[in-house]
Amino acid sequence: MKLLGNRKSKKQKLSQRYNIAKRIREHKRRVKKEAKKLGLKKKVRKDPGIPNSLPWKAELLADIERKKEKREEELAQKKAEAKQKAKADRETMVKETQEAHRDREAARRAKRAENVELSQLDALRKMLLKGDVLVQALDSRDPIGCRCPELEAWVKENGKRLIFVLTKADLVPPQQSAQWIQVLGQVGPSVSVQVEAGGEGVAELVQMLGHSPSASSSSTGSTSAKAAAPAEAVGVLGYPGTGKRSLLKAIRREVTGATKWLMEVSGRLRPADDLEGQEAASYSLHLALRGMFGKGGGAGQSGPLAVPPGDQSLAVVAGIMEQLGPQALMRRYRLPAFQKTEGFLEAWVQSTNAKTKKGKVPGLEAAAQRFLTDLATSPGFSCAPPSELPAGGTSQWEQHSAARAVMEQLMKAQLQLLQSRDSSSHPAAKGLTLPSRGLGPGIALKELMEGEQAGGEDDDEMGWYEDGDEEGGWEEGEEEEDLDEDEAMEDDV
Repeated sequence: MKLLGNRKSKKQKLSQRYNIAKRIREHKRRVKKEAKKLGLKKKVRKDPGIPNSLPWKAELLADIERKKEKREEELAQKKAEAKQKAKADRETMVKETQEAHRDREAARRAKRAENVELSQLDALRKMLLKGDVLVQALDSRDPIGCRCPELEAWVKENGKRLIFVLTKADLVPPQQSAQWIQVLGQVGPSVSVQVEAGGEGVAELVQMLGHSPSASSSSTGSTSAKAAAPAEAVGVLGYPGTGKRSLLKAIRREVTGATKWLMEVSGRLRPADDLEGQEAASYSLHLALRGMFGKGGGAGQSGPLAVPPGDQSLAVVAGIMEQLGPQALMRRYRLPAFQKTEGFLEAWVQSTNAKTKKGKVPGLEAAAQRFLTDLATSPGFSCAPPSELPAGGTSQWEQHSAARAVMEQLMKAQLQLLQSRDSSSHPAAKGLTLPSRGLGPGIALKELMEGEQAGGEDDDEMGWYEDGDEEGGWEEGEEEEDLDEDEAMEDDV
């Protein structure tokens, strides 16, 4: 055995080994940092690829290229499908959200309309019970169509007093208003008012109610006489769009001081059932004469009601043609000669250059609907007083026996004033007149008054207020204006 002698051992201390490893790590870190600053990259081992000596190298490269193209096509297809699916999901979500919103809005509107109708029916019932004098607003363009046979019969049966008021008298010639006063005067006290044109006739109405108008009243036909017994509770009612609210405001302006005798809420008469056939066409013509249809057929856009369907609108236009004849329509609208209803609508569309929302020429049904919306445009159409009153009405003079002489005196004074005026220069003189038809649509008055006991304890809700006191007073149309936020309109202007 060979002796190593005093040869030094290679063993290291652990501390020394750790220090060496630490210095190595620090050195590699510094080298890596310097390489990063200089932009040097780590050498990547290059793929040697397929050797040229391989016999089937060309086929292998082609196969690799086909697989690569296939992968790229599959990836592009998956991306396109994913993008299309995401778009479809977004559209579906938006559609479902819109449908849910429409359903909620429809439900809210239906509930709102139902509440408004119930509130108006309750207000009408209380008015009929509490009022001793009822003022029925009749549109001067078609007063007969604004009369309610059920209301007149109930008023006479219950000993109430009823006064006819021809509203919007500035839309018909003065001579025509005078004729209507003569015709309606056979049934009951009648007066013609022009709320928007100086308030003419309001003073006579106040005197018929047994109260004194303001001293500054400029009504030429008013007299110092007034009804024997002042009315203690006066209610204004009528069908939609007859000018009830404007008449209420005009009466308050005309009277000096408080009007505690005047009910704050106007009563609205609603047709009982949906009309069909000839009755529906006749009622649609009545509404068109009074400008109750909104342009474009949208409910509430510029009127409170929607235009009737196309076939019904065509029937209404055909009825106008039958009553007036082609010559009158040719002169009114300055149209060339035409044949039948279709020819009239085509000539009218061409004359007015009517277009749809898409800029196209409207069809016959759409043209008929558009014609009905423009029927009330000045100079519009109106109804001539009939030679004989239609059956179904009830005389109202018996309830006014004590004040009949005074009322007839007021009617005679206004009649002379209207007959003395020249109607030829009136803007409505160029309008066409249609023959008057039957009375207005019936209302479910019997069913309405059956709720007398149920609501008899809430009479204070109707309330009378002094002039200017609006607290608690609900006026017709306030809830209705919220039913359509885009195209709201007060129905009694």
